[in-house]
Amino acid sequence: MTSPDPVITAAAADDPRIRQLIRDLDADLTARYPDEPCTGGAHINPGIRFLLAEADGRPVGCCAVQPFPSPDTAAELKRMYITPEVRGRGIAARLLAEAERTATALGHPEMRLETAVHQPEAIALYTRAGYTLIPNYPPYQHKTLSRCYAKPLPLPDARPEEREEITAFLSGQGLSPQDVLAPGTRYWLTRDAAGPAATVGLELQGHSVLLRTVAVRPDLRRCGAARRLVRRVLAEAATQSGRTAYAFSTGAGPVWERLGFRPVPLAEAAEALSDAPQVRQYRATGTLADATAWRRDLIDVTTGDLPPRSADHSAADAPNTAAATDR
Repeated sequence: MTSPDPVITAAAADDPRIRQLIRDLDADLTARYPDEPCTGGAHINPGIRFLLAEADGRPVGCCAVQPFPSPDTAAELKRMYITPEVRGRGIAARLLAEAERTATALGHPEMRLETAVHQPEAIALYTRAGYTLIPNYPPYQHKTLSRCYAKPLPLPDARPEEREEITAFLSGQGLSPQDVLAPGTRYWLTRDAAGPAATVGLELQGHSVLLRTVAVRPDLRRCGAARRLVRRVLAEAATQSGRTAYAFSTGAGPVWERLGFRPVPLAEAAEALSDAPQVRQYRATGTLADATAWRRDLIDVTTGDLPPRSADHSAADAPNTAAATDR
């Protein structure tokens, strides 16, 4: 009996099933482009994340998400392949959608990819999925057969019905779920094949915003996900008339410094955000004085003026990141 849907899971780059699919892909590309040598996996960088599609108990497809070098925050789709016997069953579209969810979970705002003119089925797939043609990027800028595409990846807003899921996610990482999705707050929640991946909250009062509850699943830390996620949320805050961002912390100073924040008097943040849910909670419980306040001006934040690559593998993505913003 043929199962209607593939099972898509994360897989290591050296998984034997992935290796075989890549060999099959290279053979397919060699047949289509005999004058273009296939490099196999030699070009793959350490940050790559593979997805494996299985149907009827056997591997039938793969793809990978690979980050572009910093300061570029986009991701690149790599090594997309579906075995011939299952083509036409929609597996490629499902695999592509899961790759996009993976990239979003890692904080990437855009997915790019390269294909070529002798792969009309791939071009059709990407066009149907909303990808648009862009100028060829390196190392394909001089390859006349190559075609490059891109698609923006919106950061998904958390819905009211996801309150319990966010609460469980935060509690599982030692964070307080108090006031999650309370009036005056906005949350984002990303998912991948393994479930909830990252969440962050924002409270807005006038031109001031309070960044809170930056939580990234442990297996997604130390890869720049938290840094990219914070950058995206701060850029969103800037589009909502935000001019100054604050955060409260009780012991994660290096995290905020690497994200462009600086310490400020507690009274400044409390006054600027006097009606913010978290400030009201701190006052009601008498714990406001225990916090440390941090500030970051949102000037040119949409152009990516966060600190350079040195933050990508720093404490901003360390195992204790989840506990950095709320007690």
